[in-house]
Amino acid sequence: MREITIEPVTRIEGHLGIHASIDTDNRIVKDAHAAGAMFRGFELILQGREPSEAVMITQRACGVCPVPHATASVMAIDQTYGISPPPMGVAIRNLVHGAEQLYDAEVGVVNLEGPDYSEHAVKIFNPDWWDEAEQTRAERADIHGFKTIAEIMSALNPMEGELYLRSLLVQKAGHNMAAIFGAKHPHVHSFVPGGVAKIDLSPSDIEFYLTLLMHHVAFTKELVTASDDLLDFVLAQGYEKVGERPVNFASGGAFDDPEGYSAVYDEMTEWGRKRMVSPGIMLDGELVTTDLVELNVGVKEYTGSGWYSDDWEADVETDPAGNRISKEHPWNKRTQPKPANYGRWDDAYTWVTSPRWWNWRGDGRDHVIEAGPLARMWITAKAGIAPGSTGNSLKFELPEALIPGFKYSDKMEFEWKIPRMPNAIERIRARAYYHAYAASCMLEMVMKALDLLKAGKADVWNEYTRPKEGIGYGVTEAMRGMVSHWCVMKKGLIHNYQYQAPTTWNASGKDANGKPGPYEEAIIDSPITETGESEEWKGIDIVRVVRSFDPCLGCAIHVHMGDRTREHELLPFALPLK
Repeated sequence: MREITIEPVTRIEGHLGIHASIDTDNRIVKDAHAAGAMFRGFELILQGREPSEAVMITQRACGVCPVPHATASVMAIDQTYGISPPPMGVAIRNLVHGAEQLYDAEVGVVNLEGPDYSEHAVKIFNPDWWDEAEQTRAERADIHGFKTIAEIMSALNPMEGELYLRSLLVQKAGHNMAAIFGAKHPHVHSFVPGGVAKIDLSPSDIEFYLTLLMHHVAFTKELVTASDDLLDFVLAQGYEKVGERPVNFASGGAFDDPEGYSAVYDEMTEWGRKRMVSPGIMLDGELVTTDLVELNVGVKEYTGSGWYSDDWEADVETDPAGNRISKEHPWNKRTQPKPANYGRWDDAYTWVTSPRWWNWRGDGRDHVIEAGPLARMWITAKAGIAPGSTGNSLKFELPEALIPGFKYSDKMEFEWKIPRMPNAIERIRARAYYHAYAASCMLEMVMKALDLLKAGKADVWNEYTRPKEGIGYGVTEAMRGMVSHWCVMKKGLIHNYQYQAPTTWNASGKDANGKPGPYEEAIIDSPITETGESEEWKGIDIVRVVRSFDPCLGCAIHVHMGDRTREHELLPFALPLK
């Protein structure tokens, strides 16, 4: 057995470490602990404030995916205040949200996960792959333009590869699209209870948005096909078991019907099912609900292995529909930090709590749930609600896009098929296909916004009178998965505010019953493919598993091995080497 700690793991914002125990003889991970190493405390900052301030403040939880926080927060405050936005206000929120989803999908597939399968990484960690990749023809070369798998790997080299650099350019279109209606991005300024703050809406705004959107339409055809060719190759190298875990998923759904959404809790079931991305919970491969009310009631947030106290009282006994909720439900749960020593893997070891979904209308048990593009694509395909959902796949098409600089302009049909099991490779593939699906959804949303303008429904905000008491729940999809916000207002101020980012679910530590969180589940029993002697292993397979979830955490690598510590060791494939 060998123990290895990799900290921080990812390439964005780094407060995640993985401690793993590896059976070196059998080349398999036997145990894992995911440790979030920073306390934020946004929920404490919000106590006693006017609820609408939460929309601005909670966006600062992340500079990569602020709009889903703004969306979930403003929905929670809509409910708290009892004010529904007009259809155009909903459409504009969708357009801003979709713009961020488009840029963020590319960030994940190409710039955050892609380098792990780049020429630089593969030559170091899996050199036998490179030899075969040079001889393997890329089946979809007529679309993406790369003749071999090796050429795709080279295109993912950080700061020099063609895909890596072109993705950065296309991402700018996503930022600009969001800023058209959000005033700026990241951290948009236009989301307010009752709609959006944009009084000078014009057809030219929507047309400008559409012009930028077509750049994503053009690029995604290359992105999906290149990803398919590369990921099929990696699976063929024996990577199917890497990052595998059970089919236990949650999706909050996204992109509301402009004329269907309301701030009425009891109506969530109906308007939630009208979302372009379907909400739902899957347990052991079965879709148990597509009802947002049922989803909300089942949420529990335990302190688990987190550095927190669970000494709080339940203030809220039922949801607005009369369903009993638990003491651990976020309307009751409190954020009470209780710091302790780092590295006590048999005790509290992380700042991440342990959310679980309580199957309150089924087996009555708590379940470990994964969130992310794979979850939402799987649930949308399985539910049969959204157009193109077949029960086994999700079909859609994108139109012709003749944009200078892009390789394939023709109309193209897509079909994302439910894979055999979740694993590291299928999480990345789902993220690539979700980029294409989000582009399709935004094309439809642009048409809906134009139809609203033609019909004279241009109002973007409804006036309201703020009540003294209220309760609200908002949920949507961030790129990394379901994001949810809960507000309890008393005497016109926030009495309790809680939010869960996707990584709260995915990076959760072991709970009181010893059940590991999704990262930990996916790492445990995962095989090691890295070449070289075991004492030299850097843990690339473990890192690939965690990055397949696209956690919004760090970039530099800090590896602790036994009594030796290497600080800020940049792996060679992270550098712009020639």
